[in-house]
Amino acid sequence: MNKNTLRWIGAVVLALMMSLLLSSPSQADVVPLDLDMNVFGRPMKKDGWISDTEYLDESIHAVVYSKPRKPKSSSKKVTCRWVVIEIATPSQLRTLFSGGSYESRQLERSNKLVARTNAVVAMNADFAKYTYDFGYIVRQGVFCRDALDQQKVPRDVLAIDNEGDLHVVKDASSADMTAFLESLESQGRTAVNTFTFGPGLIIDGEVQQIDLNGEHEAKLATQRICLCQLGPLKYAIVEVDGGNGTGINLQELANFIPEILPECQVAYNLDGGGSTHLYVNGKMIHRTPNGGRQISDIIYFASAAE
Repeated sequence: MNKNTLRWIGAVVLALMMSLLLSSPSQADVVPLDLDMNVFGRPMKKDGWISDTEYLDESIHAVVYSKPRKPKSSSKKVTCRWVVIEIATPSQLRTLFSGGSYESRQLERSNKLVARTNAVVAMNADFAKYTYDFGYIVRQGVFCRDALDQQKVPRDVLAIDNEGDLHVVKDASSADMTAFLESLESQGRTAVNTFTFGPGLIIDGEVQQIDLNGEHEAKLATQRICLCQLGPLKYAIVEVDGGNGTGINLQELANFIPEILPECQVAYNLDGGGSTHLYVNGKMIHRTPNGGRQISDIIYFASAAE
């Protein structure tokens, strides 16, 4: 039997095993994680790392991909990375504030935040604690603030509900968020985490037209990162390197996502530039100029396997 045949058989067996494990969590000894922000993921299994770019246990499967690309807005080629993550329970998509709480004014290096969580994969979030008079913020089910009507320019808000689904509220006002949350509650759902940065890049499977002359320094080629939903409890993080005139602008990023993730239903831009941080197995897998800045919050995916 040649090597290609063996690889094909291995891939089929792995896919079948993952399907069985994630579709039958009760049989796989998976216990949902507590909602409390200071309850973290369960330790990764030593034999869970199939390779440097792939992790698998009873509750989570994560695979890292990368390719070079030359966006029109960039002065040279950059590396694009994306991590596809499947989880068994919505509780495994989690957030953490620097200092462990919204009230703490402390900012932290991302490696310290990630180290506390047992994260399989982690990324930076928005700038929730850089300013306290901006945005709509809920984290791990706890309401923190509503300052949407204080913003000079409205922004899209991302909400992640208790079923793990992503929703984008366009150009959100306080009234818009109230209406959205009431609609969510009518479906028996609640918002577990919300973020105010944006914009939404893909909504309901449709690539959005980005105002490149608007907020978010949208037309600049720079380092970018976004969170995507591909299906029920299936997600991706997309990161594009940049700095000093290289990177990707927001319209190019929105257009690029369907090329690598054609099943993407929602994609939401988060804090880029020096705030861009993407970790796999506790290690940053990209280059950030000057090591990046201290940040106020992360999003992470953790194991729930006993």
